[in-house]
Amino acid sequence: MLLDEGDNKKYSCRTLCCTCTVQLILLVVVMLVLAYGVRYPVRVTVKDATVARFGLAGGPNGTALAYDLSLSVSVHNPNWAMRAAPLDVDLCFAGRRFDGARLAAAGRSVKPEESDELRLAAVGERTSALLLGSHGVAELVKESTAGQLESLELKLSGELTYRPVHVGRYKLAVTCPLKLPVAPGGTSGVVELDKVIKCH
Repeated sequence: MLLDEGDNKKYSCRTLCCTCTVQLILLVVVMLVLAYGVRYPVRVTVKDATVARFGLAGGPNGTALAYDLSLSVSVHNPNWAMRAAPLDVDLCFAGRRFDGARLAAAGRSVKPEESDELRLAAVGERTSALLLGSHGVAELVKESTAGQLESLELKLSGELTYRPVHVGRYKLAVTCPLKLPVAPGGTSGVVELDKVIKCH
C-alpha cells in the first residue's frame, strides 16, 4: 500500500512518539533499578578524635587502663531506603576490646546521599591485665612512651535493611585504625586529631 505525503508525516510522528515513550519508560526503569535494585557499600569515617588520656594508671605498677577519648563516627549512605538494625561500636587495643556502645538504635535511617554523624565518648579506668592481656599491656607501654597509639581501633558492626526492594538484613562490619597521638607516658593532656580516618 502506498502512503501519500500526509500519511507519511502522520506515520513518522506516531513512530517518533512511540520511540520517545519507550525510551522514557526504559530510562525510568533504569533509574529505579539503580536507586533501589543495587546496594552500594556504606562509607564510614572517623573524625574530630580527642584523647584526654590513654595509658596505665593505679600506682607504680600500672594495674589499670585509664582512658578518656571522644570522636565522631560518620556513616554515609549512597543508597535509597536504608535503615540501621542496629549499629554497635567496639573500641579495641592490640586486638582486645576494652569498651563499646550502641551507636544507633534499630530503625534509625540515614537519608540518601547524606551522612549521619554519631558522637562517641568513652571514659573509664579498668583492670589492664584482664582487658589487654600481658602482650597488650607491653604494647601500650611501648606506644605510650613513643606518644603514638598505633594499635587502637574502632570496630563498627551491625545490620542494615534496604526495604521494600531487598528482603532481609545485611551485615555491616568495618574497622577504623585510629592511630592517635597521646600524651607521653599516658599522662593527662588533651590531644586532638584534625584529620579524617577512613574505615575499611
